[in-house]
Amino acid sequence: MMRVRLLTVCLLLCSFLNITAQKEIKLTCDVSYNDVSPSCVLDIAEPVDVGSDALRPAVVFIHGGAWSAGSKDDMVFRNLMIDYAKQGYVTLSVEYRFHQEAEFPACIEDVKCAVRWLKAHAKEYKVDPERIGCTGHSAGGHLAMMLAVSSENTALEGDGPWKEYSSSVACAVGCAPPTEIGNPNIPWAQHPEWWPIGYIKAGQPPLLLLQGSEDPLVRPHLTDDYVNKMRKAGSNVDYIRIRGNHDVAYNAGLEFTRPAMDAFFARHLQHMRPEQQIVKVKVPEAGGSGRFKAFALSERSLPGFVVYRPVDMNRYVSRNGKLPVVVYANGGCMNTSVHVEKMLTEIASHGYIVVAIGEMQNYPHDRAEQPTPSSMLVDAMDWVVAQNADTKSAYYNKVDVDAIAAAGHSCGGAQVLAVANDSRIKTYMILNAGMGEMEMAGASKKSLKQLHAPIIYMIGGKGDIAYENARQDYKAIKKVPVVFADMPKAGHGATFAQPFGGDFAKMSVRWLDWQLKGHEQNSKLFLEADVKEFPEWTMESKNFK
Repeated sequence: MMRVRLLTVCLLLCSFLNITAQKEIKLTCDVSYNDVSPSCVLDIAEPVDVGSDALRPAVVFIHGGAWSAGSKDDMVFRNLMIDYAKQGYVTLSVEYRFHQEAEFPACIEDVKCAVRWLKAHAKEYKVDPERIGCTGHSAGGHLAMMLAVSSENTALEGDGPWKEYSSSVACAVGCAPPTEIGNPNIPWAQHPEWWPIGYIKAGQPPLLLLQGSEDPLVRPHLTDDYVNKMRKAGSNVDYIRIRGNHDVAYNAGLEFTRPAMDAFFARHLQHMRPEQQIVKVKVPEAGGSGRFKAFALSERSLPGFVVYRPVDMNRYVSRNGKLPVVVYANGGCMNTSVHVEKMLTEIASHGYIVVAIGEMQNYPHDRAEQPTPSSMLVDAMDWVVAQNADTKSAYYNKVDVDAIAAAGHSCGGAQVLAVANDSRIKTYMILNAGMGEMEMAGASKKSLKQLHAPIIYMIGGKGDIAYENARQDYKAIKKVPVVFADMPKAGHGATFAQPFGGDFAKMSVRWLDWQLKGHEQNSKLFLEADVKEFPEWTMESKNFK
């Protein structure tokens, strides 16, 4: 039985990607993909393309419910499948047999049969069989991941039709996915071939896992373990761990998970449109501790950088005005900010756009690091100014281009000093760095003469290799206001690895709020050494009026 409806609906969360929506989609309901059971039905939504013969990518949605409940009519997934259809995907929402009706692994066999059905009907629906992705929540997340990782296990194909077609998919998103049964006494746990944990190897299709850190049903440490094992084996796994419970990877955390899914499917199903900006999403430290939860983005228009910014920029702008900017250079002058992403996310969560040099990384040392030129800081400023003026950009008229800070750690601090004469810079933050008599990254003590705005040196005590150089810089600076903030126990690595970036992140926010947002109450910390909230620090300042 089929039921067909023609729908015109609003695009859900379109602001994340600035997508031009399809005006109409065709929704066909209750299509049988296997006559073994009335449960084996699916809904399919497709864009209404006039005169277009181009093949389209597809996304398969699989509902949760502990393999014993739930429905393809679930409104969260119904809205998502309609929305993705309006983006140009063909989308399916699949029912499958519950374990009360058919014992495990029948549910796995069913979703594999549904994919084979789609490939058998690919010409009819103008689907590219090589560009099919899938996603599901909870039990549905498990089934989506099994579609991705177990394609070579023919024993899981079952007895359903369409055997001449493969059940493989190009990529999968698992939302709170059970990757294994943690209790070995449960019979299902005795079959690793039924679980993603049984398929740890290199070359698996790309995966995106979304997990709540306080999930009482799918234990986060098991998801963590799975991700670590897959990455160690050499497979491509993106992982977003969000503060919250079982639903946070389903509907409660859509502000994070939806743009991550959008970017993931666009990247791996080759569906990027000119209007789409976000290429990849990461959520370090659950979005930071500030009022405006933040994430890290790879922007299509800015290769070679990561942007850390509030998820909902409109919310910040409506309450506080335009967002100030921090451009950031890394330790070693390297092309990665992964080592300081906790601090940069924390800064962004207090209402800043941070543009950091280096492509996004899933975790430290997952690729070789390369040195970068200091001019990339200028490129970052050029980009953010251009985005503010671009009516098609998500940043349009949201950036305070008159409130830009340049910051850098170690060699990155030298990179900041190398571009110190850029008039757009309104303050400098030099972290565990200083020139002294040395030359680095195109900077030297002569660069101090180019300073034209307040500068702060944050140092990790005499054990910090940059301490003496920073002291020399502080003494040499005669014209601009300068602060020397020292945390003697921090060392050269500062507090970047601590939760939310530790004291260096807190101190950075205080400085930026004073210098870029005009929070004059913060001046007592820096000018009067009022460090009662920072008892491990000492503070010196000069040249302030």
